[in-house]
Amino acid sequence: MNCFLWVLRSLRDLRLEEVSVVIAFEVESRGSNKVAIEIAKSVLRDGRLQSYLALGGPSWLHDLIQTEVTFVNS
Repeated sequence: MNCFLWVLRSLRDLRLEEVSVVIAFEVESRGSNKVAIEIAKSVLRDGRLQSYLALGGPSWLHDLIQTEVTFVNS
């Protein structure tokens, strides 16, 4: 929701008077976001920096992504 408020404030600050903003939400099961949840947990647990994924990420992440790809493609 914060990103939506940021958009509205930015549009106001730019003094744009006629703008259409469309927003949509989808409910996802917890299982469908497993990779994102595990990344977030590892950042909090291990004090990881944002760039650790850019450096290749941990091996468990590669395994988790491969498992998810296999599941989706089957």
